[in-house]
Amino acid sequence: MKKSKTLDPVDEKPSRTRPGDVAVEALQNQIDLLERDRDILLDLGNDITKVREKNDLLILFSSRIKGLFYFTHAIVTLIDSQQENYSAFLLDPASSPIKNHKEYGSLINKHFTLHEPFIRQVISSGEPSSFLLEELIQAPDSPSFLRANYDVGIREILMTPLKSKMQTMGFLHIYSDRTDSFTPEFKRIIKGIAPQISSAVSNIIKYEEIGHKEWTNEVLLSLSNDMVMVRDRKDLLTVINHSLKKLINFTHSVMTILDETDQTYMAFLTDSESRYTEYSNYTEAISTPNRVQDGIYDVALLSDRPLVLDMKSFDINAAPLWFKLNYTAGAREMLIKVLPGDHPHKHSLILFSDQLGTFDPSAIHIIERISSQLSTAASNISANEELLNKESEKSFLLDFSQDIAGVRTKADLEVAISSVLQRVLNIRLAMIRILDDDGITLTPYMYDKAMFVGIEENFNQLASKNITIHEYLSARVLTSSEPVIFNIEAEEKKGNSAQYVQLWKKVGFKNAYGAALRVGHVDQGTLWLLTDDINLSLLKGICAQISIAISNIRANEKVLTYKQLLEVENDHLKEQIKTLYNFSDIIGSGPEMQKVYHLISLVAESSSSVLLLGETGTGKELIARAIHNASPRKNKLMIKVNCAALPANLIESELFGHERGAFTGALDKRIGKFELANNSTLFLDEIGEMPLESQVKLLRVLQEKELERVGGKSTIKVDVRIIAATNRNLEEEVKAGRFRSDLYYRLNVFPIQLPPLRNRIEDIAPLANFFINRYSKNAGRKVNAISPKVIQELKVYSWPGNVRELEHLIERSVLLTSGTVLQEIHLPKNRNEREETVDLSNRTLHEVERSYIIEVLKRFNGKISGTGGAAEFLAIPATTLHSKIKKLAIVKSDYFTK
Repeated sequence: MKKSKTLDPVDEKPSRTRPGDVAVEALQNQIDLLERDRDILLDLGNDITKVREKNDLLILFSSRIKGLFYFTHAIVTLIDSQQENYSAFLLDPASSPIKNHKEYGSLINKHFTLHEPFIRQVISSGEPSSFLLEELIQAPDSPSFLRANYDVGIREILMTPLKSKMQTMGFLHIYSDRTDSFTPEFKRIIKGIAPQISSAVSNIIKYEEIGHKEWTNEVLLSLSNDMVMVRDRKDLLTVINHSLKKLINFTHSVMTILDETDQTYMAFLTDSESRYTEYSNYTEAISTPNRVQDGIYDVALLSDRPLVLDMKSFDINAAPLWFKLNYTAGAREMLIKVLPGDHPHKHSLILFSDQLGTFDPSAIHIIERISSQLSTAASNISANEELLNKESEKSFLLDFSQDIAGVRTKADLEVAISSVLQRVLNIRLAMIRILDDDGITLTPYMYDKAMFVGIEENFNQLASKNITIHEYLSARVLTSSEPVIFNIEAEEKKGNSAQYVQLWKKVGFKNAYGAALRVGHVDQGTLWLLTDDINLSLLKGICAQISIAISNIRANEKVLTYKQLLEVENDHLKEQIKTLYNFSDIIGSGPEMQKVYHLISLVAESSSSVLLLGETGTGKELIARAIHNASPRKNKLMIKVNCAALPANLIESELFGHERGAFTGALDKRIGKFELANNSTLFLDEIGEMPLESQVKLLRVLQEKELERVGGKSTIKVDVRIIAATNRNLEEEVKAGRFRSDLYYRLNVFPIQLPPLRNRIEDIAPLANFFINRYSKNAGRKVNAISPKVIQELKVYSWPGNVRELEHLIERSVLLTSGTVLQEIHLPKNRNEREETVDLSNRTLHEVERSYIIEVLKRFNGKISGTGGAAEFLAIPATTLHSKIKKLAIVKSDYFTK
């Protein structure tokens, strides 16, 4: 490195330089340059030999090479020859200006293809090549990391292939924000150290592999120790999620179990962290047996090694439900391994990932190493569960025998059987047939009709038929000492065209189970169940106890027969002395009420809508109950809705119900009044107060006989008889546009006009006596009669509040009376005198009504409800008065001053 000094004399005497000296000087400069390159390469080579990990290599670039040449940052990428792509191996986040780019996170994890022109050119050059980013990014298929670097100010890139064993293993990327950084000398140095950098990268990979193997072995040893401690499914899931996820970056897992016939498999262990648990059919997916021959499990069953599947390559429509749900939830790659061993039940492990390439050879090797232990743990769990199940079965049969011992009726038995089948066997009863006294005929005795929804007609035909013990399927059951399994598909292939087989096929179950009901050696009947799987030994024990119970019930029924016959005769006699319709709750025998009774008798038996018209307080609800109680729907409760008492925004929810979360405050699902009144009667009181927007929805339900809850998506069929009531003139309301005409015509099928009390003079005395008896008892008074003077006063009064006003007036008078005879009645002052104070000149009906209510409220100091309130004075319900106050925009300041 001292030879440059020999040039000093030449430099000092340039005027005396000869042509030959110039050549010598150039040669000397070249020698100096080569020596400088050699020194740099030696220094860098020494540093590279010390590289053991990524950080060492990072320091080499950021400190040593940056001290010699200008550049912004450098990275190393590695090639995956199998996938034919390359991805980041070494990054320099501290120096990289791209770290703040919005796509940085995705770029450092992305795999770039080797088949685009830019990288092919780098590979084919075999040495450092510089490129201007402005030119590269013009190509439509250029790698996205070039555009990202250009976006943050990078203008030139130096790409150097890194080789190992004559094959390109990766690339050294050096970036600069200038366009002249990569000089020939820079390229020579990089070319000179490229083989050593390749060796350093190879060594780093080897060191990392060694470290990873040691760490993997530690984790596997820990996993093995944890597996020994596994006692149940929860423990096993904890081991998989805690230990296995350290080694393999999967999202969630599933374990399956193969049935004893090797025909189906189903979920054995499910991961609660799985996103597909949120789907509505998740339960169906984990509880439904899947065919082994589904293109997934059968292939895995034939493979000795774990099978890695690209989920996008499958026909999603033909795949099992569990596959569809996981794919929909984002899974794109799965690993499945059927676990080894000679255990009665084969288990399999399935791992899922959202990204392709997760289950690499390392992951496959790990699964192979733990398969045997995982199989042993799962099989031990299954064996323990079988022991527990047997203990549970014994305990259950003991409990069931105690329940059966108390059964005395068919209904009790049905409840007991339904409970045991659903609670323990997870199936439902298809049919019990009882052997008649002739010893040949089998008669339907008990069944679960809900199993045959959609094919009721087919089921009803079978349920209504008697068969004999010689019928093919029944004969097989009655001649067997054990429950008989009928595979529906196999029976059909045999050519068995029995109606039962066709019905079973339509229900969708795989197997039917038939068992003889016997007491000792005497046949009692047959029991039929439909399910895909059942515990035959448990079924046999249940059948024995059901047989005894049925025998006892039939004997008990014979004892009760004569008693029941006498009761029926007694009922017939009672019916003969009853009137056709019972209106005993309604007081009134005058001609006006006789007309009402006649109309009730005409309409009660039908399902037609009834519209009750009349002034407030005339007893519209009482008439509605009389119609309901005289109708075929009387065995169900009549549902009442007061349309005036409900805020407009809650009427729809009240009538039709709502789903949870349908609106603010809807914390739970609510059943609406229409659903409650299904197969019964719905009484819509004060129908004239219903807002127009609610009338539209009510009309639709009345027309379509179906509804949707607020916030719901499913349609609910309803059969509801409507009785509506109002004190308004609906025809006038229709003309005024306050009531829909189509709804009015729908309700006004059978109108009944209730007479006001002033037109029922002959009914006033009976009504008054009735109320005196009621309120005397309630108040503890001894009033039992009314003086003629009071009766006369009652008959003269106009009764604007009708029967309700009479009731409240009698109640108040009873409280004010100390004797046994009501001698004085506290009738209100003449209403006409009070109404004279209201100015009617040039005012609308709306204004007159508003002014009148304000005057009444002022008189009662703002008191609305209760005794001595404005509602009582006006003889209308307090809820109706509240509604009118709101509708007429009356506020406290209008009638109340401090």
